[in-house]
Amino acid sequence: MSIESVDAVVASNAVRWSAGNGVESERCMLANEVPLSLVYNGVPFAVMLVTPQDIENFVLGFSVTEGIIEKASEVGGIELEESSLGISAYVSIPVERSSALETRKKNLTGRTGCGLCGEELLENAVRPIDPVKNKKKFSNRSIQKAVSALGVLQVLNKETGTVHAAAWANGEGEILVVREDVGRHNALDKLIGVLLETEVDCLSGFALVTSRASYEMVQKAASVKISLLAAVSGPTDFAVRTAEKSGLTLIGFARDGRQTIYANAGSIVN
Repeated sequence: MSIESVDAVVASNAVRWSAGNGVESERCMLANEVPLSLVYNGVPFAVMLVTPQDIENFVLGFSVTEGIIEKASEVGGIELEESSLGISAYVSIPVERSSALETRKKNLTGRTGCGLCGEELLENAVRPIDPVKNKKKFSNRSIQKAVSALGVLQVLNKETGTVHAAAWANGEGEILVVREDVGRHNALDKLIGVLLETEVDCLSGFALVTSRASYEMVQKAASVKISLLAAVSGPTDFAVRTAEKSGLTLIGFARDGRQTIYANAGSIVN
């Protein structure tokens, strides 16, 4: 089921000031942001703030990258319901999976850009990651090709200037999928949801994000065996250490014809 009555972009009146023209009325476009309640087998788990677009992709990606399920086939169905308060996603998963959630239920709203918000235990926040077996080589030029192409593909951001994007590119740097959201983690989860749904070989290409590379971004990418994550901004120390340990190639400051390889540089060729 799709939520079609909730717009991803909404119009708003504002007042603009400039040195040349002074005060002027302005009609501007804003990225919508709504609460999304994630309910597994009838049991509420978390509330995330999301852009109301590609929600099914987000639910699937979030469910896997947060360790709620191990694979996409465990989702029996996703039903979306709109109310005056937001959107509820009712997700059917195996009973043993939902039973395990009672021990790690998130009790805080997942704010925009929130990755580990609401986790009560360190072992839940920092989960072990199986090694990413990265044998494919990627060229610097292919990565830069994707970086250069991403801007024109960010439809929502061109309207609002406030949303992040996560993109999937093949080995030649051709972007195949783009997902956008006000939250960087949400955008990546939406992208991962598409990759899982279409059964893409995550070792065949790479992910590109228009944000910094934090631990959670690396963890989410590595959890589905994405072998290379490129970010337009820099990484954190925790992200670099996690990438090194997992085998994921981590690139930061990928923009303007340059990039820095922070972890597992052996997969990058000139």
